Amino acid sequence: MSSFFPRSRPIGSRFPFMLLATAALITAGGCGLSDAMSAHTDVVARAGGKEFRVADAVELLSLNPQIPAEPQVVRALADLWVDYMLLATAVAEDSTLASVNLDGFTQTAREQALVMKLRDQVIRADTVFSDAQLTQRWASEGPGAEIRAAHILLRIPAEATPAQRDSVQKLAESIRQRAAGGEEFGALARQYSADPSAAQGGDLGFFGRGRMVAPFEEAAFKLQPGQVSPVIESPFGLHVIRLTERRQTEMGDQREQFRQYLVGRAHEEAETTYLDSISKSANVKLEEGGLAVIREVAGKPETALRGRAGRREIATYTGGAFTTGEFLDFVRTQPAQVQSMFTTASDEQLENAVQQLTRKELLLRQAEARNIKLTRAEEDSIRSEARQAIRAVVEGTGFTGAAGRGANAEAIATQVKQLLRAYISGQVQLVPLAAFGYILRDLYPNEINEAAFPQVVEQVAQARAAQPAPTGPGMPDPSQHGGTPAPGQPGMPDPSQQVPPAPGGQGAPAPSAAPGAAPGGGH
Repeated sequence: MSSFFPRSRPIGSRFPFMLLATAALITAGGCGLSDAMSAHTDVVARAGGKEFRVADAVELLSLNPQIPAEPQVVRALADLWVDYMLLATAVAEDSTLASVNLDGFTQTAREQALVMKLRDQVIRADTVFSDAQLTQRWASEGPGAEIRAAHILLRIPAEATPAQRDSVQKLAESIRQRAAGGEEFGALARQYSADPSAAQGGDLGFFGRGRMVAPFEEAAFKLQPGQVSPVIESPFGLHVIRLTERRQTEMGDQREQFRQYLVGRAHEEAETTYLDSISKSANVKLEEGGLAVIREVAGKPETALRGRAGRREIATYTGGAFTTGEFLDFVRTQPAQVQSMFTTASDEQLENAVQQLTRKELLLRQAEARNIKLTRAEEDSIRSEARQAIRAVVEGTGFTGAAGRGANAEAIATQVKQLLRAYISGQVQLVPLAAFGYILRDLYPNEINEAAFPQVVEQVAQARAAQPAPTGPGMPDPSQHGGTPAPGQPGMPDPSQQVPPAPGGQGAPAPSAAPGAAPGGGH
């Protein structure tokens, strides 16, 4: 089930991961808003022949005062109501859901299976390691490896002119040559370094991986005791590093585990080399305005693309293109949290995402060129797993009790509202329907009216102002996205699952801070 449906977590969690040139590029489909509905601001959504009104949303959100009264919260509640109304409607018509075409739901799984078969054919890695090689790699890469180093930091002024930057670079190179030539490193550090460690001759003591900023750590761990690094630039300035010593625990009974780790690393490196080679030969180029299209589509994945809008090219490569329609297909398979990250990510992060998604297209073309296909048994296995995942969700809702009696809209609406009430109160667990929800929205009429959201927010705030303050423990701070709610924690679902790794071992990009600290205690 987990491979098809994301986990749930309380709504309201906020995560960091140019509008389209004309409105005609993206036109609303079955789940878009109509002018008629926008005029009725007391209706939040319609689905399954029923309406979800402002009063309904206010009643549900008032059950948990810890859920923030914000438009995005109302949106998530409306999405949840629509998805589960349509699921209940489909189950009432046919409890087996046999008539629902799962091709879109299983597309990602089928593509990943094809790429895995391609990988088994084309990736060749050297995975034989002698005992001497294991010992050598353990000393530098084994868990717990630490080094002791000293460094000299030269800062570059924030508003430095090219001439000033060149002057600092030349000084750093001169210091590096003197240190490599045998001049006492501690004396040079005390004379030139702008880091607090200068008083100790630049000594940073022992540290392991993940403690320093990436450029510094990478350079330091490559050194052997007594060696001096080239001049290294980090966000803090220019560094000259001297390695003093290494220390590592004995490998002992971890030998075989470490060997398997190196085997995995070898495969990853071979995959990266292969991916880089096909990307380079494909000459991938981002089209002008492509990033704006990604942000717009990710912000409204429920929107339908028609005609040329779906064929608009986001990126081109030799022999093909990655289109808006293909991105929409991809983003609909992602949790709402990930969709949101695409709308707020930087240009650089989105460019990396396009590279990853284009690589998937290139890999699938490679598989096609080699006539790699899934067997009937493999196709059936993927579909079977998908239906099992859907069945598990349906059984958890109790919707199967209405099966065989036909789609009674009134009874379904009552059942869905009871389900949402129980979930928000922490009595049951629900999962977002993700890509399956979009399949249902294509099958049944549905609408969401954003014009009604402000009314819900205002009325929830008024209702809460009239309520006594809660005395018991509440939900975690929704602005803190690191935690996972405990089972039964009241709240609204907001998918927390990360972007599945792109085929070939490359993860999808998401906004994140660079790990590591500044050498010398954060200066």
